[in-house]
Amino acid sequence: MNHKIAILSDIHGNTTALAGVLEDAKNLGATEYWLLGDIFLPGPGATDLVALLKDLPITASVRGNWDDCVLEVLDGQYGLEDPQEIQLMRLTQFLMERMDPATITWLRSLPLLEKREVDGLRFSLSHNLPDKNYGGDLSVGNNTDNFDKLLDEETDVAVYGHVHKQLLRYGSQGQQIINPGSIGMPYFDWGGLKNHRAQYALLEVENGELVNIQFRKVAYDYEAELESAKTKGLPFIEMYEELRREDNYQGHNRELLAILNEKHGYVEDVKNYFDFL
Repeated sequence: MNHKIAILSDIHGNTTALAGVLEDAKNLGATEYWLLGDIFLPGPGATDLVALLKDLPITASVRGNWDDCVLEVLDGQYGLEDPQEIQLMRLTQFLMERMDPATITWLRSLPLLEKREVDGLRFSLSHNLPDKNYGGDLSVGNNTDNFDKLLDEETDVAVYGHVHKQLLRYGSQGQQIINPGSIGMPYFDWGGLKNHRAQYALLEVENGELVNIQFRKVAYDYEAELESAKTKGLPFIEMYEELRREDNYQGHNRELLAILNEKHGYVEDVKNYFDFL
């Protein structure tokens, strides 16, 4: 039997990019989909994004670090001292105002690690490490020892997301390691390679053999995505505009976040919305 598996990761609320990827995967004959986490934020996608996912034969899903951030906000784990926590609270507020609560229940149910077997070929799926979905352990330039943490004796192929860069390499014992890249916000260190295309991977398994790995880069209307964000009133729109047009996201710039929090009154917004503050 022939399986064509589309691996989707790091959508980050970019519904326009996701729609382009799904059209490409359908045209290439994808038979199932694996979802590697970081589904929402900092982009505006909410119910509209979930509607696209609901139409898919998704056979495996794991939880990303941004997914955990949403859940941590809802569980009252953040405060007003850190500008980045205020950012995440305000973005989560925006998300929840447009989200079916059932989606949050589903998000909570997702594991950090999932194993799949396709015609005897054994896959391991995680957002980052099998027991840790955040941090830089699996940055693409790291040593093989780091990547061996994805592997065990029952894994032929490990797939992971998180670092927003497409990758194909091997573990020290010869197992395959794949990163599909990011649909919503790819990262580039080398200027000559920078582009606005959404990234995913398409794996082809035939009779238990991994016969093809395609790293896809799909063009989409990023200006339409930005206009959608503006129309919906996405908080921190200045950052999203820089992300969409320059492929640069300053979400960890606490000095800038503090300025934007004060400029737009985001502290008062979250204090009025979350009863734990």
